[in-house]
Amino acid sequence: MSDDLTTADVSSALRRTWWLPVLRGVVLLVLGLLMLVQPLWSVTALVWIFGIFAILDGMVTIFHWFANRQEAGAGWFLLSGLFSLALGIVVVVWTPETAAILFYLIAGWVLVLGVLGIIASVVLYRARDAGWYWVLTFGLVNFLFGLLLLTHPQESVTVVVVLLGLFAFVGGVVLIVSGFASKQVVQELGTGSATV
Repeated sequence: MSDDLTTADVSSALRRTWWLPVLRGVVLLVLGLLMLVQPLWSVTALVWIFGIFAILDGMVTIFHWFANRQEAGAGWFLLSGLFSLALGIVVVVWTPETAAILFYLIAGWVLVLGVLGIIASVVLYRARDAGWYWVLTFGLVNFLFGLLLLTHPQESVTVVVVLLGLFAFVGGVVLIVSGFASKQVVQELGTGSATV
């Protein structure tokens, strides 16, 4: 009886939220493709794009938290979303000042999101959440990319844009795959063929 209740709870939660990582992934994927196709933007344009992206990513992540606020580890999504939202607002409001330190803001933002993702995956693993490994994968991609940026100081705007574009593209693919994997789990739970 308790196993049926647990399966029903998991199925209900995934049915409500499987599309949120897909939405966040599509935003990342579009940003990544734009940056890879047009890497020679000005620093001011890059600041604006990064700021707007951080705001959108923060809002989607906060919505993800809101949809899953009863789940274990949901607080880490809220913290990550608030951090991205605040950073995006600061970047957009102080564009000229931000341009001088943009490289370090991007590296720090990606590194912090990676650490928060890894912590959230541990919490989800302990709560026996089936999607913990997708959160871990996204956290590791963020963390490793942040380390790469910090250990290889910027050489030009083009290098930063291409690296950020690659990060956004890979991160977007991971999130889209995780969202559709969650949808597949919901379908398997509905047919009774999945094991949790």
